[in-house]
Amino acid sequence: MATYTIIGGDGKEYGSVLGEDLRRWIAEGRLNAQSLAKAESDAEFRPLSAFPEFAAAFAPPPEAPGTPPVFSPTGVAEGDYELDIGGCFSRSWELVKGNFWPVIGASTLVFFIIMAFNQITGLFTRPTIQAMINQHQFSVGGILLILLVSILGAPVYVVLMAGLMKYFLNLIRGEPAAIGDAFAGFGPMTGQLILLGLVMNLLVLIGFVLCVIPGIFLQVAWLFAMALVVDRRMNFWDAMELSRKMVCRHWFVVFAFLIVYTLVVMAGVIACCIGILVTIPIGLGAWMYAYETIFSRPQSG
Repeated sequence: MATYTIIGGDGKEYGSVLGEDLRRWIAEGRLNAQSLAKAESDAEFRPLSAFPEFAAAFAPPPEAPGTPPVFSPTGVAEGDYELDIGGCFSRSWELVKGNFWPVIGASTLVFFIIMAFNQITGLFTRPTIQAMINQHQFSVGGILLILLVSILGAPVYVVLMAGLMKYFLNLIRGEPAAIGDAFAGFGPMTGQLILLGLVMNLLVLIGFVLCVIPGIFLQVAWLFAMALVVDRRMNFWDAMELSRKMVCRHWFVVFAFLIVYTLVVMAGVIACCIGILVTIPIGLGAWMYAYETIFSRPQSG
């Protein structure tokens, strides 16, 4: 039985892999047409799409209800999708298990930076919050200060999270994923991510202030805007609009996904907090599998 050597998402070589395992990994999204492999008789690596025995695995599925959307050159999505919430999380768990220490390391580093930044910004708001709690002193100026710091801090979170999303997308697609990819938000799209963080956070905040429900609706509708900016290099407003249009086709399903995501992450907090180092990557991986389901498009080559 033929075996193959592949280059995984972590850039390492894995040998003696059976063809049926490769087909299963392709179906799970862990490998794509550009993933490199070589047979026992090969001298050099080549894309999986160049192997005749795997051609069927990359053949486009027949058009039918529930197939992933296809994007026109203008960026408008066509078609419908089915979001398998349980499938997203199970596939993410397999992804995390297969790349455990690199994933844990990259996720922990990014979230440590986010927490450190939150501690710094907390120096400006902590006295006001303590006065409100201890002395019941609520002032318009204090509330505005808290809101201003929250709005101005949002772009940092968005830039860091977008980079981590790109890291997970590389793993899912079988592309090289180094620790530097977790900071892909610092690059050509940094400006758009900063604008996204400012505008999206401000509008969601206004939605919560108005009646809570509009804030929840917008938060769910724009769930994939960060990934669209860093992955498809869209400007921030187009990304927000495309995310909203696609999510609103099945808003309650995406809302249910977000609830499950929150429960999974919170389970790590309950497990003596240390479990969050695993549940956050699982949740983020599921988030990106959901993104791939909703916004997938044919791979070139």
